[in-house]
Amino acid sequence: MVALSAAAATVAAPSIFRLGRGDLPGVERHLLALGPADRRKRFLSPADDGAIARYAAGLDPVRATLVGAAGPGGRLVGIAEAHPVVHAPRTVEAAVSVHPYHRREGLGRRLVARALSIAFAEGAEAAVFLFAPENRAVADLARSLGARLAAPGRALLPAGALRAGTAAPDAAADTLELAA
Repeated sequence: MVALSAAAATVAAPSIFRLGRGDLPGVERHLLALGPADRRKRFLSPADDGAIARYAAGLDPVRATLVGAAGPGGRLVGIAEAHPVVHAPRTVEAAVSVHPYHRREGLGRRLVARALSIAFAEGAEAAVFLFAPENRAVADLARSLGARLAAPGRALLPAGALRAGTAAPDAAADTLELAA
């Protein structure tokens, strides 16, 4: 048992970074690797391969905040997105997906916290989470960041309510680097 624990300790946590246009093929690969139930949770409806390809092709990392986590081989194992909401100025919609092998490690929470920290630093004033009412994982994630459930399947997080210590320490550095 000690040998397994030592080996597990040497596995590095996935690194989290802001995604750019060159990362979009990896985003598409990540989303295509999701099973049918995970696709339904992520997109709130069934999403076949063609729908995911169209979605990924339409992503704009300049307009939306996209962050990812890469595993040891450099492949994306999780992504979080903060997309501007058209009918609600200064509001972003948060979305997250994590590969099944990397769940229950806090990775989704760290990804969303990073994406929202960047979006808030760039002027967003609130984030909304939309999810199937039975998706307890997203409801719990949103609450852990300081969001309040506004209705079944909907949580709202004002920028000032993002719980301290939830974002990765270099989130501000990402924003400053992109502004330069």
